[in-house]
Amino acid sequence: METKLASVEPLVMTATINVGNTPYVKINNSEERLLEYLCALISWIKLTPVNPIIFCENSQTDYDFHKIQQFAKDEGKTLEVLVFNGNRESQRYGKGYGEGKIIKYAIEKSYHLNEKLNFYKITGRLFVPDFCQIQQQYEQFYNVFKIHHSAAKKKVFESRISLYKETFKAYLFSLKTRGFKGPHNPNVYVNAAFFKSNVAFFKKNMMNSYKRVNDRYGYYLEHAYYDDLIGKEFAVMNKKYDIIGRSGSRGHVLAGDYSDEIKKLAKTFIID
Repeated sequence: METKLASVEPLVMTATINVGNTPYVKINNSEERLLEYLCALISWIKLTPVNPIIFCENSQTDYDFHKIQQFAKDEGKTLEVLVFNGNRESQRYGKGYGEGKIIKYAIEKSYHLNEKLNFYKITGRLFVPDFCQIQQQYEQFYNVFKIHHSAAKKKVFESRISLYKETFKAYLFSLKTRGFKGPHNPNVYVNAAFFKSNVAFFKKNMMNSYKRVNDRYGYYLEHAYYDDLIGKEFAVMNKKYDIIGRSGSRGHVLAGDYSDEIKKLAKTFIID
């Protein structure tokens, strides 16, 4: 078993406040998205010991983050905010493309990330209440990913035909983009919303995975990550955990929503 380096484990939060015409995104109102990002930031700052936090946003938002950064400082935390213009390709290839590009930008530009560090990544509008337990359970590992094996439900014959067509289309696309690594199974994938990785490992194996993503063909960031982890050494995250927040692609509340207290506090960072 590998021994973890004696170092901090930063949290990288990915964000797109103005999604534009990105396909398959249910929550596309920029004000709603900003409020949820602030709720998540407040939760990570107040309810976990994680430090520093790197919040990376790719739609060149003009929101002023100074207030939330001061809030973090008052709580004894460092909040680094990176903003860049990098969401254009997402409107063609899907949100996973944009998310992968955000992580790459954060690794390349953050003052707090270097190749010796391990980091946790979370999709920016989400919060994991059991983070402390997860961090403790996997503190001895550099790279920890949750693998999903989901069986698609086929209720009627027509849905089966549709599913087979989509699966075959994704398979043909995956051959073109990933090379021949065996049959593509769209129901086996990595959880891209929350994982732990070593910076050097990520740069070597997963930094450019997003470039093969195309949501319209059913080949998502989760698939690209899974393909690039085949044959690599990592720990499987088998601990069950809840996620607070809403799914960006489907719009539904996951395990729970943010409390009224958190929402009320988040709104104070929006009102002038």
